[in-house]
Amino acid sequence: MTKQLSIFFASLAAVFLSSCGQGDVLRVDDVVVNLSPVDGNPASGYATIYGGPEDVTLVSVTSDDVMRMEMHETLDQDGMASMQSIKSVPIPAGEKVKFEPGGKHLMIWGVGGGSVAQGSLKMLFIFSNDDRIEVQGIVKKIGAADSSDKDAENTDSAE
Repeated sequence: MTKQLSIFFASLAAVFLSSCGQGDVLRVDDVVVNLSPVDGNPASGYATIYGGPEDVTLVSVTSDDVMRMEMHETLDQDGMASMQSIKSVPIPAGEKVKFEPGGKHLMIWGVGGGSVAQGSLKMLFIFSNDDRIEVQGIVKKIGAADSSDKDAENTDSAE
């Protein structure tokens, strides 16, 4: 009888837990770091952030194996694309925010040789609610002929 009750309650718990789903979990996916084909130029970073059960703000992204990392946004001003540094990014509850070419992205200076050799960079995304999400970004070497990474190529060195 005890075994049957245990199975019943385990099944009941599984039903309740499965109804929670993954829809309202703050998470960071699809993290990619594209190295610049030009030595000394910064890499660019992209990711998809899924909002959790409450509105939060991404306040910082860090890594121990880079010299500097900043959040940027590409803007269109009178037909001219320009970049500006941004201090934070709102992440609405239950919504998706993409860091992608031509929009919000990371500028990353001095990616360490170990991360380049391993093809991954450990990064920490820090949010206003004090959540800290550690991810492994895929490090990609972009060839000089590849022009898909305009963010890294068009960096103003005065930033």
